[in-house]
Amino acid sequence: AAEPRAAMGNLWGRRARDGTAEEVVVPFAIGDRVVCNTDDGWKEGAVVNTDYREDDWPADRPSAPYQVQLLDGRLVYAPRHSPELIRAAVGPRGEPWHVQLAKEFRAADIEERYPPMALHKHLFDPAVAAEGGWFIEELLAVLAPWRKSKDPKDICIAKLPDVKLEAPGVVSFNCLTHEFCDQLLAEAKHYQESGLPQRAPNSMNNYGLVLNEVGMRFVFDALLRGFILGIGARLFGDDAVREKELDGVDLQTEDWGGSTLTSHHTFIVRYSPDEDRHLDMHVDECDVTFNFGLTDSSGFEGSDLAICGMFGSAEHRKHIHTYKHLKGRCVVHSGKRRHGALNITAGERASLIMWTKSFAFRQTEAYKKRWGPRAQIEKESGDPDRVCLSQTHDRDYHKWARKS
Repeated sequence: AAEPRAAMGNLWGRRARDGTAEEVVVPFAIGDRVVCNTDDGWKEGAVVNTDYREDDWPADRPSAPYQVQLLDGRLVYAPRHSPELIRAAVGPRGEPWHVQLAKEFRAADIEERYPPMALHKHLFDPAVAAEGGWFIEELLAVLAPWRKSKDPKDICIAKLPDVKLEAPGVVSFNCLTHEFCDQLLAEAKHYQESGLPQRAPNSMNNYGLVLNEVGMRFVFDALLRGFILGIGARLFGDDAVREKELDGVDLQTEDWGGSTLTSHHTFIVRYSPDEDRHLDMHVDECDVTFNFGLTDSSGFEGSDLAICGMFGSAEHRKHIHTYKHLKGRCVVHSGKRRHGALNITAGERASLIMWTKSFAFRQTEAYKKRWGPRAQIEKESGDPDRVCLSQTHDRDYHKWARKS
């Protein structure tokens, strides 16, 4: 990360034990809005980490008090405290970088401009997507009764192709054709070489492509309505339709609005040793996450998906499983399950991600008890597992990282 001219601090005052004046600092907390005096002038951002260190710093170099993500997406750190260099932000909140860039995409009319330039134009046709040809035949056969009756109970979860309960609340199965995976990756590369505007797929990944913004939103609308929704209902829907067991083993899934998923943020993420090497532990900004492997497993080493507990649970920082991505295979979990990608050591890996949401479920009391200001948070059980720590989101990251 770049180092700003700004050093970090917060409310400055003058107080001493004998009543005379002396300078004191009240530290910023993670999430606090700040403005930093960078080389580009004063820039607004938010504190995302405290007691920050980079991997190549010598042991005798002091930690930086704070790491800040600016509204333009850049990560900067501060080596010391000084109100001349960092201050609390005042006034209306500025727009985050991803909101600014989304507006730029809409203003540039990328959704209309790119499809005529596309390498595989059929990938942009919702009618083609609705035919289901991008899914393997075995999966289409399992979904066929539901597609006819619209009753999710007609989907037999045990018959999903090579279905596996990876961990409590985490299910995987074979899903996409390898041809579709190859074409989608080729299309992403073609877009990146087009000269049209590009932006990071989310606030934590820097490399990839937001498919919704390049003309594929309606295609994935069709995939969600015609195929993905039924699986979401059976795994994370209401009690009337949710499957409870797989081969006699409790799935341990919950209702996360899977029966009423209506919205999605769909994107490709890419990892390599020279780009994004890993993904810090986090939960997703969605209700149900569908993660599809696009890359042959022989083409990369590492980059496994580390899976931990649910947000708010006593076990949320306990490691429960490590998942190896396979081309065409989908792994499904609640968006509020903590997870992250381990370091990639060779090659390149890509995934297609669908963050799906149910706005109806988000209005319920059940949702509000699990997420948001009214969420019921259990006391953590024991020491967290090292792999489940988040440098970005955990205020006590360095405390536990040192003990590990």
